[in-house]
Amino acid sequence: MKMMSEKDRKDIISEVQKFGGISLRRQSLRVHKNGAKFPISKTYIDDELLDPEMRYTLILIPEIKIASKTVVTLSYFERKLGPVIFYSYPEDIQDDRLPLIINIMDQAYKEGYYVHMSSIVPSSLNYYFEIPSEWARGNKEMLMISVILEKPISKLLGQSIQEICTDFARKLKNIEGLFKALYVKEIEKFPEKEHSDIKKINESLRRKIEDFYQEIIISTKQE
Repeated sequence: MKMMSEKDRKDIISEVQKFGGISLRRQSLRVHKNGAKFPISKTYIDDELLDPEMRYTLILIPEIKIASKTVVTLSYFERKLGPVIFYSYPEDIQDDRLPLIINIMDQAYKEGYYVHMSSIVPSSLNYYFEIPSEWARGNKEMLMISVILEKPISKLLGQSIQEICTDFARKLKNIEGLFKALYVKEIEKFPEKEHSDIKKINESLRRKIEDFYQEIIISTKQE
C-alpha cells in the first residue's frame, strides 16, 4: 500500500472543507470479513485494500439535501373515488407524502383536528369538516385541510396551526356555494349557466388556500 504524504493529505482535507467536508483524522476502522464499522463496500475488505491495523483519515462530504417543503392540501370525498386531493400548494411540488393524506381523511369520522406523525410524514396536521352542498349525496361535502411539515413540531406550534386550521374551516363554511368549486373537473356535466359560478368559486378557493399557506409559513417562522 502506497502511503500518502502529510502534505498531500492536508491538501485534500483543505479542498473538501471548501464544500462543507469534515475530516476525522487517525480513526481506527473495525474491519471484519463481513463488513466494517462504517458502510464500506465489502470489496475493499475482500481485496485487502483495508488494513484493520492501519489508522485512517475519514473525510465526510455532505450530499445535497433535497428539502421537503411545507405543503398544504385540501382534500374532499369524491362520490366514486372516495377521498382525493383537490388542491395542494405549492403546486410545483411532487411529493411522495401527499397520498398518505388520503388515508388520514379515510379514517376521520367526525369534525375535528387530527395529528399524524410517522417516519414518512414527520408531521401532518389535519382538520376535517363538512360544508352544505346542493349537489352531494346527503347534502354535504366532506373536506379536510392538511399541513405537511418536514419535521416534528412543538406543542406550541401545533396549537398555533390548529387555530389557523379551525379558523380557515370556519371561513370556508361561510362561503355561499363553495361546494361548486369541487366540481370544476366535472364542469361539463352541469348546465352552462352554472359554469361561471363553478370557475369563479374555484379560483377564489385556490387563492384562499394560498393565503392559508402563507399564514402557516409565518407561524412556523415565528416559532
